[in-house]
Amino acid sequence: MAVIRLQYEMPAGFLEQTMVFEPVYPENLQMTLAAKRNLLETPGAVMVWMFVDEELVGEAYGIPMQGYAADMPGAELVVDDLSVSLYCFSNTVLPAFQKRGLGDVLKSHWLGLAAGQGFRAIYGHARPGASQGLNAKFGARFLGNFPDWYGTGETYRLYRLQLGS
Repeated sequence: MAVIRLQYEMPAGFLEQTMVFEPVYPENLQMTLAAKRNLLETPGAVMVWMFVDEELVGEAYGIPMQGYAADMPGAELVVDDLSVSLYCFSNTVLPAFQKRGLGDVLKSHWLGLAAGQGFRAIYGHARPGASQGLNAKFGARFLGNFPDWYGTGETYRLYRLQLGS
C-alpha cells in the first residue's frame, strides 16, 4: 500500500526539486526557479506538495487574486470577489503518477487549505483535457476561452470554483 505524505514548507534546497513539474507544461508556461520562488513567497500563497512513498509526485499552489488580477488575461471576466480569491498556478501530478486519482486527492486537499484560510473562490486557467475535467469535477464554472494561451497552441479556459456554501 502506497503512503501519501503532504508537505507545506520549503526547506533549503527543496524548491529546486520542485522544478521537475515544469516540463509537464508547454515550454511557454514553464517557470524559472526565480519566478516560482517569487510566486511562492507572495503573502497569502497557499501551497502543498505530495509525496508517494517519499517520492515527490505532485504540487498545488496559488496566490491571492487581489493585486494579481490586473495582470491576468481574462481579468475583465472577474468582477466581484478578488479579496477572498486565489489564482491557481499549479495542480500538477507527474506523468508517471497520473491516472491514479492522485490529482483528485491533491486538488481536494489544496482546496481545503484555501477554504481553511478564508478564501471563498479559486480562479485559474485550465488546460484542455484532464485539467479542465478535474476542475469541472470540483464544480468549476468556466468563464471564457483563451485560444493559443501564451503561445501554447492550446485553448485554455478561465474557471471559477466556489469554496464552501
